[in-house]
Amino acid sequence: MTDCTSRAQPEHARLDPLKPQAIHFWAKTTPAGAPGVSVYEHMLNVGRVAQCLAQTAPELLARFHILDSQVGALAALHDLGKISPGFQRKCAAWLLANGLVEIDRNNCWDTGTEPNHAKVTHVAVQKFLAAKGMPSKSAACIAALLGAHHGRIQQAPNSRPSAASGISEDRSGIDWEKERDQAAESILSVLAPDFPGVRMTDTDPALWWLAGLTTVSDWIGSDERHFPAEGGMDDARRMAQALATINDIGFGTPRIVPGLGFAELFGFSAGSQPNDMQVRARELIQGPGVYVIEAPMGMGKTEAALWAAYDLLTAGKARGIYFALPTQATSNRIHLRMNEFVNRVSPEAGASRLIHGNSWLMQKVPSLLPAKSEESQDGDARLGADWFASAKRSLLAPFGVGTVDQALLGVVAAKHFFVRRFALAGKVVILDEIHSYDLYTGTLIDQLVSALKGLGCTVIVLSATLTNKRRQQLVALESDAAMDPVIKKRPLISGDPEGSRPVMASALPPRAKTVKTTFLATESALGRAIHLAATGGVVLWICNTVGSAQSHYQQIAHVADSRFKVGLLHSRFPFWRREELENEWMNRLGKSGETRCGCILVSTQIVEQSVDLDADLLVTELAPTDMLLQRMGRLWRHERPGRQGTPEVIILEETESLEQFRQIGPQAIKEALGTKAFVYSPYVLVRSLEVWKSATELTIPDQIRDRIEATYEERFEGQEPKAWQKLFDEMTGKICAHKQMALRSSNIWTIALEDEEGVQTRLDDQPTVSVVLCRGVDPTHVIFLDGSTETFEKERFQLPLAQKIHKNVFTGRLGVIRSGRRV
Repeated sequence: MTDCTSRAQPEHARLDPLKPQAIHFWAKTTPAGAPGVSVYEHMLNVGRVAQCLAQTAPELLARFHILDSQVGALAALHDLGKISPGFQRKCAAWLLANGLVEIDRNNCWDTGTEPNHAKVTHVAVQKFLAAKGMPSKSAACIAALLGAHHGRIQQAPNSRPSAASGISEDRSGIDWEKERDQAAESILSVLAPDFPGVRMTDTDPALWWLAGLTTVSDWIGSDERHFPAEGGMDDARRMAQALATINDIGFGTPRIVPGLGFAELFGFSAGSQPNDMQVRARELIQGPGVYVIEAPMGMGKTEAALWAAYDLLTAGKARGIYFALPTQATSNRIHLRMNEFVNRVSPEAGASRLIHGNSWLMQKVPSLLPAKSEESQDGDARLGADWFASAKRSLLAPFGVGTVDQALLGVVAAKHFFVRRFALAGKVVILDEIHSYDLYTGTLIDQLVSALKGLGCTVIVLSATLTNKRRQQLVALESDAAMDPVIKKRPLISGDPEGSRPVMASALPPRAKTVKTTFLATESALGRAIHLAATGGVVLWICNTVGSAQSHYQQIAHVADSRFKVGLLHSRFPFWRREELENEWMNRLGKSGETRCGCILVSTQIVEQSVDLDADLLVTELAPTDMLLQRMGRLWRHERPGRQGTPEVIILEETESLEQFRQIGPQAIKEALGTKAFVYSPYVLVRSLEVWKSATELTIPDQIRDRIEATYEERFEGQEPKAWQKLFDEMTGKICAHKQMALRSSNIWTIALEDEEGVQTRLDDQPTVSVVLCRGVDPTHVIFLDGSTETFEKERFQLPLAQKIHKNVFTGRLGVIRSGRRV
């Protein structure tokens, strides 16, 4: 049996494998369960990966005033806490080889020492950096970020962090603290010999960039396909392997094809020219900052943002693009357009990544998986696998499309929030249809915009229906009466460039389009829609809830009697069925109109924005003005021969007249509005009803801003019915409460939330449950609704089977499923 006390030379000081064996503090175990790569070598692996990742972003290093060698050295210290009895005892073979079995048992290392090495790292790194002369505040902040490398902050920065090493460290013959300090010294001597002071505060954007980089580097450095569990690499090979791995998994800086014109970028016919709004946006967006593009629906805001992004990429002012949309359905559609764009501007980068909770269902092969690790006991290895094998890994890719929720998880106190900040740093982040969020999500968006500014991002906000107040919250324009005439115009591009004064410019509007607005009872609207569809017209019927859409669909399908196609589209379909329906109806109602024919599509809000549908007639339930305007963007969207008359939107009449809504009480108003009062603010609904009842047509784009401002302008007491004022007070109270909830959810130092898309980033008072829909199941087979059969093997992950299961998941309201109502 080996005597540990006689080993004076620490393992990390022995770089020559021919010298006598010293204490081997393991970091990863081999497949046989024996001690594998040492803590010191694993830290070097991760440090070199971190250094190489940092070198791909020289503009961020300059911005944060930090060197790539410093980044590598600090990231390497993340596992310093593994040199502790609480961690080392997790490998029985290590205890046996070092004669520590009895000491472990007699001194109760299982309960008397700290098992969480991240906590030990936090304390040890802070002491070490302070001893090296780093200011105490900086040492505390850096220690906190390194201690959080498994996703959770151990404790807020404190000048005297609580001890985490536990008792009995001095009864093994090993001076654990001395071993950690010597390992840290050795790391600095290799990675940053002239280690100067690094300064960071708890509000410094660089802090979370470095935290995210450290975690990602740890995942890469733990992948046994690139860094074997047995260890044994010399430093030259280690550096080469780090560079090769980063390039292999697509985290390097993409090469951008220079000199592409507008038509080439988007595959338009030769000679196609951008409109004035797109030109002005490109001229205004010249570097990092926050910009807002306001333009009518269908005017090409997406192309305007991507054209500006391309210029920033070619100029080296951005290192990628993330396109964030309100829903998974809209991100799926934009993903197809983004792929074409990426293939033109950076063919070597491959397709853009689709990033949302269900995008992994579209993968063909598994993604990078991390190595086996003892951390699997508390779920850390599983979480690493989740990031690399699921949609989350795509957020790290140079080009991505997904929901805004994936970005918002970077500002709420969710596990690994800082990985998202690292992933978005220095990119062009496009936020589409920013108007469509409640105040809870809207507050988080404001915080996201602020965080992205600190990370050197170019934030481009797109909207067709933004209020002046909301724009002012995003881009704080200077108060100037001379700008008032410009503000009233649309299209409008405004911006707050980094290091410069705010800027604003209007652009030439598109040709005016007059839309007729008619209020009709459901029966009358149904007759109009069926007549048009029967004569070859395309009708889009939009409802506010899934239940309402299902009810209207059944009514229309019964009356249609197979004379024309009737479809239903909403978010509650199983994934595979929704995917089929989306493809079918996008082809029928899309720009090309490949299968266009007389039809009625009944849908929910999932088609009201960022979806290129083109209808001859729009029928819609009452909704807030901005949502109605978005829905109107699907009406006569493209030039088509043979259309007669003018575009028209039919708004379904309420059970009460506007005058009756002015007379009845608050509760009666809610009851009269029905289920839509649970989706939208009742106050905003009656204000919208009032505005739309006042005119029988709308001229786009000239009257868009007037219609929005008339809906949301503040009123003084006595200017509207008392019941409306009570609804306003109720809405204001909810707004304040939701804002406070958002601020609490984003308290990253004290709150620990789960990393769940849509759960931490949206408010939903009605709980949902997910159910797998299948015809039958036995111990080895599953028969799904579409009739297909899949075989599974116990305890063996099979990507196709996992995808098939999740594609057959239905997510519904808990009360609906319990009651057995039709879904």
